[in-house]
Amino acid sequence: MNIQKYRLKLLTAVLSLSLVTVSGQFTITNPLTTKDMTGIRVGDNAYLTAANGVDPNGAGWLRLTEAKTNQKGFMYVLQGFPTTLGVIADFEYKDWRNINDGYFGADGFSVYLFDATVSDANFKLGGYGGSLGYATYSNPAGTTGLSGGYLGIGLDAYGNYANNGENRNGSAPAGTLTSGMLPNAFVLRGPTSATYNNSNVYLASAPLGNRSGTVDAIRQRDEIDYNTLTATRPADNVFYRRVQVIITKPGNDYVVTIKWRKENQTTFTQVLSYTLSSATYPIPSNLKLGFAASTGGGFNFQEIRNIILTTPGNLRVDSRSDSYFTCNDNTSDITFKVEVSNDTDAALNSIDFNGKITDENNNVLDPSKFSITGLSTTGFTNSNLPTSGFTSNNITGTVGLTAKTSGIVTITGKYYKKGLGNNRSFRMVSNVSSNQITDTDTTNNTAITTIEIRKCSVITNPMLPAYSK
Repeated sequence: MNIQKYRLKLLTAVLSLSLVTVSGQFTITNPLTTKDMTGIRVGDNAYLTAANGVDPNGAGWLRLTEAKTNQKGFMYVLQGFPTTLGVIADFEYKDWRNINDGYFGADGFSVYLFDATVSDANFKLGGYGGSLGYATYSNPAGTTGLSGGYLGIGLDAYGNYANNGENRNGSAPAGTLTSGMLPNAFVLRGPTSATYNNSNVYLASAPLGNRSGTVDAIRQRDEIDYNTLTATRPADNVFYRRVQVIITKPGNDYVVTIKWRKENQTTFTQVLSYTLSSATYPIPSNLKLGFAASTGGGFNFQEIRNIILTTPGNLRVDSRSDSYFTCNDNTSDITFKVEVSNDTDAALNSIDFNGKITDENNNVLDPSKFSITGLSTTGFTNSNLPTSGFTSNNITGTVGLTAKTSGIVTITGKYYKKGLGNNRSFRMVSNVSSNQITDTDTTNNTAITTIEIRKCSVITNPMLPAYSK
């Protein structure tokens, strides 16, 4: 099986954790696509697939659990971040299986925020099973919630995270439960408390999709997880999930908003919004972010990648690509997707955009080595970016966005055979700015996506996914 069939994969801009912090501003990115474990702690059954040979280096995932019974895994980012300006946590995930488990997939995974003052030595997860590594649990009895936990967001495929079984505190309203469960739902649980009966209380939930029929009928629908057995990771145009957790502080209280984007969609859909009373749930001055997942009798591969942590309420840009590397011996078509987001309350009709293709030293590539062949936009109110007739690999222009929206600039290009040497790379560097606002965080105004160049080789690993985005 030739590598060219699998060359269309994702490589995000930074191949290890990157942090920029200036006066409360911050941007933390970690693609989790390589062998590099710098800046993260991984435990139990979790591992980086690129480090274990499941995926090529640069095309991997953080696999929290295998599609096997009784698995558990976790990861958290070692670097904390300030919460004075709120936070956006953005990530992609896949939840799938290659054999029948008899349970229609289980259990699910949690995204958790916890007090950054908790040391690595003192860090301890909550219960697994339906507690998804965050909440209290009955086995063993008295299992407390995650150390220093502030918020536990469950992406529950099977349906137990929202109920009060296994010594969890509080439950979703009876009218939302089916046979006492809430499968295919986002569920929020609150901070860990020294008082067991007050720990990780149920806060809110958002049941997803069609809720008719039996609990098993609801579980079989493709919402949190993918329910068609597949030998390889499902293609992005078949099953794709990207989630944004947005915490803002419009007044004294904290507002948690959850959005997601599914396959073949270009915009996010809001699925949940909840206000945490600052008097009842004061937020720590610094938090860390992590993930945990569990399986029982039912199971899934539960995988995460492309974590972005940054501040809300400003102008920002994110860049991704379908290609994690290209073969130097071949001419290759490359696509970049650059997402510009206006998180402000103002419409911006003049956002300066610059995108360029450079070498490792930020020199714009000669068109004989790589040439931009096309550009298209979606989601913008206006754009004067060129769409054809490119004579260089440097694009400038303006775009417009209404408040609280995003637009995507899709740039296609061609890498020419032996344009650069083996083990080299080229980059898509994107910058945005606007004089219509005072941008509160400029650390997220630049995005870089890197494409590696290697010798052509053969991949024989049958677990490799084939997809393009």
